[in-house]
Formats: sequence, structure tokens, C-alpha cells
Amino acid sequence: MLIEIWERLHGYDKWVQVEATVESSRVKETAHSDRSGNVSYTYGSGDVLVWTDRQGARKTGSFTVPDDSPLYQLVGGESITIRYNPADPDEFYFRELLRTRVNSAIKRFIFIVTFFGIVVLGYSLRARYLLR
Repeated sequence: MLIEIWERLHGYDKWVQVEATVESSRVKETAHSDRSGNVSYTYGSGDVLVWTDRQGARKTGSFTVPDDSPLYQLVGGESITIRYNPADPDEFYFRELLRTRVNSAIKRFIFIVTFFGIVVLGYSLRARYLLR
């Protein structure tokens, strides 16, 4: 329901709906080092889409998603439904990509709120202990 409202507000519902093909999908590995020199890795998928506009021109677009996204599973040759801007056929909208980005933002928000909640609770308990 909310996503449909979002699409109407941004005009995506007026864009041209087409089937796009995942032309390529590559796993991207990113190294992260902590203070002690330990290295950990996160993974994402860089995907390239191809579609044809109303004039028959071949268009491409790309996006990256983290490994916890359902879109991480996309492989070359798969078809997906997108919408492209008729005024600028290179601009596309992919509903599932929006969902992935919103879910990632919610997870980050919950993490940050939880982290700060724990910090505030810790300081509160510490202050209460010191005042005794």
C-alpha cells in the first residue's frame, strides 16, 4: 500500500513498464579492517540491466545490492519488470530495488537506535551507581 503511494507521488506509476534482462551480475567483495588489523569482508552484487524503449533503442542501467537482499540472487539472463521514464528512457525504477533500500535503511535505523539506547542506558546506570 505505501509503496503504491510512493510510486504515485513520484510519478513512477506513469512510467513505461517493460521487461528488462539482467545482462550481467558480479559479486563485489569489500574488505574492512578494524583497529587491530583484522580483516573482514562484505559482499554485494553489481547488476547491469538491459531493456528496449518505445523507439526500439537499447537502454542499460545498473544497481548494487548487499548480500542480504533477495536481489543478490539475480543472475545474468533473468527477466525482471521495471519502469522507465518516457521523458528520459535511461532513467529506470525497479520496485524491488526500492524495497531492498528501504529494508536496509530500516535495519541501519534500528541498529543506531539500539546502539544509542544501550549507550544512554549504560550512562544512566553508571550515573545512578555513582550517586549512591
